[in-house]
Amino acid sequence: MTLHHWKKSERGSGTLAVYTGAFIYSAVIIFFCIFIFFRDDYNEKQRLTRFYGYLFVEKISRQLYDLSTDLIPLYTLASVDNWSIKDFNTTAQEIAKSRPEIMTINFAPNGVVSHVFPYEENKVALGHDLLKDEERRKETELAKDTQKITLSGPFHLRQGGVGLAFRQPIYFPSDERKNDFWGFAVIIYRFPDILVSRVNFEILTQAEFNWRLWRINPTDGKKAVLLHSEEPLDDFVTYDIELQNATWHMDIAPKSGFLNVKRLVILVCISLLVCAALSFLAAYFVQLIAKYKDIKKEVFLDSLTGLYNKKFFWETFEPLLEKYLQGYGTRNTNLFLCVFDLNNFKRINDSFGHVIGDQILIEFSRKLLRELDYNEFAVRFGGDEFIAVLYCPLDDSTDSPKRIRDMKSRLEFTYRIGEEDLDVTVSMGTLSPSNEMLLGKPAHMSAGEFFLELADRRMYIEKNSRTTSNKSGQ
Repeated sequence: MTLHHWKKSERGSGTLAVYTGAFIYSAVIIFFCIFIFFRDDYNEKQRLTRFYGYLFVEKISRQLYDLSTDLIPLYTLASVDNWSIKDFNTTAQEIAKSRPEIMTINFAPNGVVSHVFPYEENKVALGHDLLKDEERRKETELAKDTQKITLSGPFHLRQGGVGLAFRQPIYFPSDERKNDFWGFAVIIYRFPDILVSRVNFEILTQAEFNWRLWRINPTDGKKAVLLHSEEPLDDFVTYDIELQNATWHMDIAPKSGFLNVKRLVILVCISLLVCAALSFLAAYFVQLIAKYKDIKKEVFLDSLTGLYNKKFFWETFEPLLEKYLQGYGTRNTNLFLCVFDLNNFKRINDSFGHVIGDQILIEFSRKLLRELDYNEFAVRFGGDEFIAVLYCPLDDSTDSPKRIRDMKSRLEFTYRIGEEDLDVTVSMGTLSPSNEMLLGKPAHMSAGEFFLELADRRMYIEKNSRTTSNKSGQ
């Protein structure tokens, strides 16, 4: 695999890792938000369900209790008339005036209906034995045995319609006959009118709730639905309504359910799409950054040695020099500009070829990089000329600190070519820029160009002196 293909493969795996990581990270955040939203929504629906449940339990039980008090005048009438109930019609008429939902008012001595009001609409009920009617007997006997008002129904009446019956058992009050059963006072209300007119179930509809009112039929033990909303219930909460010798039940649930599965599915699908889109953007952004870095490397790096190039030097050194001359970051250290030039490099290229020359440049660059600290950099300025920007204290009166002098000796090396050893030597020019030096700067030069020229001159002075020394030695 070539270097190009390896980098491409590495970049592809890196992009996939970024995409996967971004997808997981965004999914965790989004799904956590969804969880919080649905948890709060679920808790709020539970709270509202409890509120409306207890509210309607109270409303229904209170209204039905109020209806049972309509039997008091009938009970009083029986005892005042010494059980003859001769003023039945007058009393029943007065009761009916206040309750337009009343279907019939009855007296049933010994459980047999003997008096009805209004007469014409209900005369068919005369002679009806409540204690022998299979549909009425159980609840009628319950009223007789407990000596308490019993709520019965709703059921279909002989005279037509659906009624809700309240039965008041009547016993002789005298000591001699206190356990003697006299009969029943009965009021039957039109159902569901009597309840709907007094309990506003529309409140539940407006609050986006479904509901169902039901009881267990005492005759067959089956569930009988009394009233319900238009829509069916799935997940619901049941509340018991304790009434006169009877128990009704009310189921209530939000129309959208306690957990809105449809909304949850939609949100999850949208969230997955958002996660995928965000992950794609993150991966694409990482690719752009990688491409930018590659382009930046191509622009600022020397392709042979891996050092920075001339363009990087000018874009970095000028602002760095300006800050240094203004006194930024100069604590006990000086900035040093070092220019290096390989001696006799042209002869090496001519004698051994450019391939060997390139290998020598690469080896020198590696040695130079090893000499740098984290905040220092080196540049291949062109050909066999290199520049290093260093920070170190002046440790003696010379222009070049000991670190730089020692560094120069480490940069020189012997390169073996076959059976021949080639000594690679370096000429170096060093200076630490100062504001005083700028007094001699020509107007057409920038500060960076000026100091680089000074260092370059010092490098050539050393190179020339080395050349002269070599010639005299010969």
